[in-house]
Amino acid sequence: LGAALAAFYLLPAIYEQKWVNIAEAVSAGSRPLDNFLFIHTPDADHDVFNRVISWIAVAEILLTFAAAWAARTWAARTWGSRNRELWYTLVAWAAACAVLMLSISSPVWSALPKLRFMQFPWRWLLCLGIPFALLIVLGVRRWATRVTIYLAMLCVLSLVWERIQPPWWDNAADLHEIQDNIATGAGYEGTDEYTPAGADASTVDKAARRVTVEGPARAAIRVTEWNAGNKLFTADMSAPDALALRLFNYPAWRVEVNGRAVQTANREGTGQMLVPVGAGSNTVRITFTRTWDRIIGAWISLIAILAALVSLKLFSMKDARGTSTKLSS
Repeated sequence: LGAALAAFYLLPAIYEQKWVNIAEAVSAGSRPLDNFLFIHTPDADHDVFNRVISWIAVAEILLTFAAAWAARTWAARTWGSRNRELWYTLVAWAAACAVLMLSISSPVWSALPKLRFMQFPWRWLLCLGIPFALLIVLGVRRWATRVTIYLAMLCVLSLVWERIQPPWWDNAADLHEIQDNIATGAGYEGTDEYTPAGADASTVDKAARRVTVEGPARAAIRVTEWNAGNKLFTADMSAPDALALRLFNYPAWRVEVNGRAVQTANREGTGQMLVPVGAGSNTVRITFTRTWDRIIGAWISLIAILAALVSLKLFSMKDARGTSTKLSS
């Protein structure tokens, strides 16, 4: 059910990975091997950050199992078989999250398909947060203790917000530079794993115009629309040629020249789009389309949502009938 609910994302992520340099996502520094708790690498800055996140993970793991012990003591007095099963499930869930953050789980990261693309084992802290929260609620019954824990957590959040949350690698000047590059249209390099397969973003001329002529022909080019999903421009050509765009050539782009769809090409090395045009006036429209994988993925997610809602309704009706039967008895 979880996979079906996320199909609007999962199906395109699976299908479209062949469009890009996806292996760069798990290059040195971003591999699980380089990011287990308290791991050592040749990168000193990387290790400093890893130690910070490792101690945070250790603290949360210890608090989770302390809460589990407290919940167990209370459960021994009040829980039925269903609640005992819930307690064991939460403890097993927390233990699995903890183990997967340690280097002893390295064979699992290598064997399970695509798990390595999670990159950082400490991301299991996101999943550990659920048994952490539930076990604290179950294990801490006194309101005074609860309030103390809540206040302590707020203090931790405030400290992290002030000392750790600010960008680790980029300072304010770096972020302003990125913002200025976006505002002026210069753009920025981005990450290698999302560039087209075989392309190198670092070789693209950031000062290049949006549309240039690839060959010897002369042209008068006028851009009328250029946003994230749509490009529209005209080109009066002295001879047939190709136009090089400051745009990566992903398969989801639909390109029309004078109302007719055309087949584009890639500029070698950079992965930029090359659009063939004829002599004379050419109107070029480029639209980012929804490919079949995105459409089907969205439908699967929608059907899963409806199925989940129907199931919840049926379960609630069943529980209501069961409660009514007990009251009658």
